[in-house]
Amino acid sequence: MIIDAHMHLSGTGWVRGKYLRFVWKMYVTEYNRVHHTNKTVDDFKDMLTAMKPSVVDPEGDGVIELMDKAGVDKAVIFPVDWEAVTGPPKVPVRDQNKAHADAAKKHKGRFVPVCALNPTRGDALDIAKEAIEDWGMKGFYFMPASGFRPDDPICFPIYEKCVDWKVPVIIHSGKEIAHWDYCHPFRIANVALMYPELKVVIGHAGTRIYRREVIEAGIVPNVYMDFSEYQGFWRLQPDKFYHWLRDVIDACGPEKVMFGSGFPNPNVLTPEAEWVKAIKEPKTDVKFTKEELDWVLGKSAEAVFDTK
Repeated sequence: MIIDAHMHLSGTGWVRGKYLRFVWKMYVTEYNRVHHTNKTVDDFKDMLTAMKPSVVDPEGDGVIELMDKAGVDKAVIFPVDWEAVTGPPKVPVRDQNKAHADAAKKHKGRFVPVCALNPTRGDALDIAKEAIEDWGMKGFYFMPASGFRPDDPICFPIYEKCVDWKVPVIIHSGKEIAHWDYCHPFRIANVALMYPELKVVIGHAGTRIYRREVIEAGIVPNVYMDFSEYQGFWRLQPDKFYHWLRDVIDACGPEKVMFGSGFPNPNVLTPEAEWVKAIKEPKTDVKFTKEELDWVLGKSAEAVFDTK
């Protein structure tokens, strides 16, 4: 069983241009370092647009095709609630969440839909209730870079409902368009310490900027992590990446670590099938047992998101 624990479906009008330009600039910089090219932001946009299957895929048909080619059995999918930073998108975040829930129903057994939510919204609890109780979504995704600290009391009502519903929360960590300090793994660990019955996932495992801190945060018993967007680290410094992964597994246990891609943007840099192979068949002197890799590639996500 292989599960990609961090993917995003995409649709027209889902994200404002301000955010897209920032993301493309960030990714094209990494692309140029890896491939020794001099691509521009517009070049990256063109590469993303040309990806097959298409990135604009709100029902997930193309993502399923990509998963099949890569040998990925299931994926955890969710949008991102950027409205507080970029302004309202053409398609409201509520509708984007519903699209992810609908995609999971269309492709039964392949997608685990999670609700993107900014807990500072006045109607956050209403959105949360609809997502879990009416649409069958399996957890929440918080983006602190949109202007809130994950350990701020304004988030507590959602965490309390997560405990009641027995669903996890994924919290973005690491670099983003704003508020990097809000995205520190230690803030996420604070949440786990306050809510020991809540499964808390550090999305992107801190990215490379917090890759050491995430190991310390991951020691908290109910903290988990996915290492989506680590493709650039693997490509640029494969030996350091595998040593880092070894350190994470040794410190936290393989059952706390989840494979993820961050689709779609990172897949321009590294196709899904190649990223799966890098973990499933690592070419390194660093040793991993089959049991450890089984946990990382699927069993951990299966347990966190209760996908059996």
